[in-house]
Amino acid sequence: MMLNYYFFIFFLNSFLIISNVRINFAQHSIKGFDDTIIFDINWIGDNLKGFDLENTESMIVTSSHKEKYKCYLPRIQDKDGKESLEKYEGPSALELISPLFSQSFCSYRLESYWTYEVCHGKFVRQYHEDREGKKIILQEYVLGKWSENEFQKLLTQHIEKDIEKNEQIPMKRIENVNLPYLEIVMGNGTSCELNNNKPREVRALYVCYAHGKHDIYSLKETSTCQYEIIILSPLLCAHPKYKPKDTGEHPINCTPLDGSSERPYNLAKLKAESKKLRRQSDFDNIRIEFAPIDFAEKEVSTTTQPSKIDTSPVENFLSGKYCLTGGTGWWRYEFCYGKSVKQFHSERGEIKTSINLGYFDKEKHEEWLKVHPHKRPKPVEVRKQLSHLYSNGDVCDRTGKPRRTEVKLKCLEKAPSLDTVSLYLLEPRFCEYILGVESPLICNILSRADENGLVPLNPLDQTEKTDIIGE
Repeated sequence: MMLNYYFFIFFLNSFLIISNVRINFAQHSIKGFDDTIIFDINWIGDNLKGFDLENTESMIVTSSHKEKYKCYLPRIQDKDGKESLEKYEGPSALELISPLFSQSFCSYRLESYWTYEVCHGKFVRQYHEDREGKKIILQEYVLGKWSENEFQKLLTQHIEKDIEKNEQIPMKRIENVNLPYLEIVMGNGTSCELNNNKPREVRALYVCYAHGKHDIYSLKETSTCQYEIIILSPLLCAHPKYKPKDTGEHPINCTPLDGSSERPYNLAKLKAESKKLRRQSDFDNIRIEFAPIDFAEKEVSTTTQPSKIDTSPVENFLSGKYCLTGGTGWWRYEFCYGKSVKQFHSERGEIKTSINLGYFDKEKHEEWLKVHPHKRPKPVEVRKQLSHLYSNGDVCDRTGKPRRTEVKLKCLEKAPSLDTVSLYLLEPRFCEYILGVESPLICNILSRADENGLVPLNPLDQTEKTDIIGE
C-alpha cells in the first residue's frame, strides 16, 4: 500500500507546483516504486455518492495554503488475475510452448555479419557463410543445445511448480514494462577460449506477446560466452501467470475538509493559465515573416509563396533527411533513402571505420531494372515491396569492383508505431549486399511508386531534393 502513498506524494509535489504537502505516514516505510501502475486523481467535492470507497485507504493532505483534503487511495488487487489463476487447470507453461520443440521450429535474427538461429528446444547457434563459387565457407559457434532427456526433466519440475498457485514467476523489464518469462537454459555449447575452454551457455527467455511469431526480440552476451535471448511467443499467453498485468488507471478520489475549495488553489490557478494559453495558441497558427526588399528588381512578384511547414515522417524519410540505422554487432549500417547505404563501426559514440556499400544513381537503377525486369514493382493491388539499386560504393578488396546493394523496401503491417523499423543485411556474394528495410513508413509510399519503383516527394516539401525523387 505504501506504493500508493509514494506515488501520491510525488504527484502532488510535481504537479501542484510544490505545495509543501504534509502527510502523516503512520509508521510506514517507503518501498519500491513501480511506474507501470497508473493513477488518476479526481477532486470530487463534497458529494461521495456513487463512489466505491470500500476497498480504499484514506489519508489527509494539506497544501501550502492550509487547504485540507481527505483522499481515498485504492488497494491495488489483481482480482481477475487471482480468480483466473485459481480456476486454471490447463497445461504448464513449458507444455504450452512444447509444440515449438516437436515441430522443429526455428527462428532467425539477421545482423550485419552474424546470423543467429534458434531451433526451439534443440540448439542456438551463431554463424556466417562466405561463398566462393560453389564452395561455402562456414564459420559457426553453438551457443547452447538441449536434449529430449533435459526437456522431460524440466517438464516434470514445471508441472510440480504449476500446482503451487503462489509460485513467484521471474520478471524481465522489456519496453519499460515488467513481463513474466519462462526460462530455458541451454548449455554444452562450443568451447570458449576466452573462458578457460568452458562450453558456451545461453538462457532463452520466453515472453507472452499475443502478436508475436516466436520472434527473437533481443540477443546479447551478458558475460564472456554467456548469452541471453528473449523470444516473443503467443503460446504463453494462454497461461494466466504469464499474461502481462493490466495497466489501467486507478482512481484516487479527494474531498475537501474544513471549508476548503473543491480543488487546491495552485491546481485551479494552473488549470486557468493552461486554458488561457490554449485560447492564445489559436493565434500561433498565423505565420508572419519579414523579408528584405531588393529595390534593384524591376518587377515585384505578387505571387504568394507557401511558407515552409514541417514535413511528415514519411516525407522526411523520402527526402533523405531521416536515415535508418540498424545492427547490434561489431558492424552497424545506415540507410539514407535516395542517398546511400553505409556500414560502420563506432566506439564510444565515435565512428572509427566506415564503408560505403552504394550510392543511389537514377540512371544506373533504371539500367539495372532493364536487365532484371522482375525487380520492377508489381501492380498496386498486390504490391508489398519495392527494390532499388545502390551502386558504385567503396572498392572491394576481394573482387576489385565497387560494392553494390539491392535495397528491398517492405511494408510492415500492424506495427505498434510508425517508428518501428526492422533492418537486416545479407551478403550472398562478396561485396554484393541485400538490405531489407521493413517499416510502416513503407506502407504509405507503395502506391505512389512509378514503374521504376521511384516515389515522388510531396509537392509541399520543396526544401530538399535527392536523386531518387526524379524530376
